[in-house]
Amino acid sequence: GAIEDFSIDPVTYEPMIFTIGDVSPKGICGSGLITMTAVMFEMGVINNRGKFNRDLDTPRIRKKNDVWEYVLAWKDQTQIDRDIALTEPDIDNLIRAKGAIYSGCLTLLEEVGLTMDMVEHIILAGGFGSYIDLEKAMTIGLLPEIDPDCVTFIGNGSLMGARMSSLTNRIRKDVVEVTKKMTNFELSETPSYMDNYVAAMFLPHTEIEKFPKLKKRMENT
Repeated sequence: GAIEDFSIDPVTYEPMIFTIGDVSPKGICGSGLITMTAVMFEMGVINNRGKFNRDLDTPRIRKKNDVWEYVLAWKDQTQIDRDIALTEPDIDNLIRAKGAIYSGCLTLLEEVGLTMDMVEHIILAGGFGSYIDLEKAMTIGLLPEIDPDCVTFIGNGSLMGARMSSLTNRIRKDVVEVTKKMTNFELSETPSYMDNYVAAMFLPHTEIEKFPKLKKRMENT
């Protein structure tokens, strides 16, 4: 019942939602939150700070308990007998999280003399990563713009690595060698990290030029 996919009518701003199990909604999953934020941003429902466009003529955008929100499903359409809405604090929390991830990666690259433009391959681990819409993740600035074919999902990478190293001596030796080369890097002690973080606290980023494909789409809408 968690909402996992989402689209908006460009004229009426009415939503079309898709849930896990194709049943009435009862909440929002993480990948769904990424998709909603990306779609709303490209459709002009929210601005680059994640704030709703108060001028749109739709009952879906409202202020409730001093919080602006977009109603995804009215209570008679849900399993929980109350409206399901995406709030500005929800979006703000997502922006903070994606900003930390993007700026962390950028800072690490800068410390070894590289840039985001030089990234050729991204490996996403964890079960959650397998459900992320890559284009939408790039739209909000969670990931840099890269050919989706250059992104690999590996699921539970730590469990896979533990299993492989326990079964194969060669891989176990590789693990030992890699471990010797690892170092601890404290982002909080790196001056450029906070600057990168602040810059990433927008959709997709304060420097839209870092996302040329999105910039072109936005200019054509």
